[in-house]
Amino acid sequence: VDGVCTKVASTTRDASGCKASGGKCTECGANYALLSGGCYNTNKVPGNSVCTLSVGGKCTMCVTSGADPKGQACPTCPDGCLKCTGNVGSQTCSVCLSGYYLSTNKCFRCTVGDGASANAITGVENCISCAPPTGGNGGSVTCYVKNDDSSGSGTGGSTNKGGLSTGAIAGISVAVIVVVAGLVGFLCWWFICRGKA
Repeated sequence: VDGVCTKVASTTRDASGCKASGGKCTECGANYALLSGGCYNTNKVPGNSVCTLSVGGKCTMCVTSGADPKGQACPTCPDGCLKCTGNVGSQTCSVCLSGYYLSTNKCFRCTVGDGASANAITGVENCISCAPPTGGNGGSVTCYVKNDDSSGSGTGGSTNKGGLSTGAIAGISVAVIVVVAGLVGFLCWWFICRGKA
């Protein structure tokens, strides 16, 4: 049930409504779908990563295709692909998982190129979130996030490598602002109030 091996009697068990036979579920209850011999809740992970809607214990809306599998199993997309259409081996991808980019209806990791002979896209080392280049002219992916242990010259954003915590940096900043404000206030008093005396 929900991806965890559970001893289930041949009668209905808990909210999943799993009816077991031969070590597998054969029927499921409301909000559960029969997937790979188990009952998966379509409102929670991991069930909703495959099927988002079920009726009578059967999946009626697959995540990968956005369609009713009509009693069949939800199609499995190629690696890195979140939504796809077509038959196994000739599938076209329309949406990629995080860490991948879409090129010619296929998903590629942010770190590798698409291998195209014309207008090729190249990956970026240690990139974990990216988008393909715009304009259709090829080039490097736009990398949004890199691993912290990046060996490249860029840090992938603002990285604190000095060892101070964010709280310590904030405290030091506030102290400096208070000292500067006090100094400005004293100088204003000195020149304005003392100048009149």
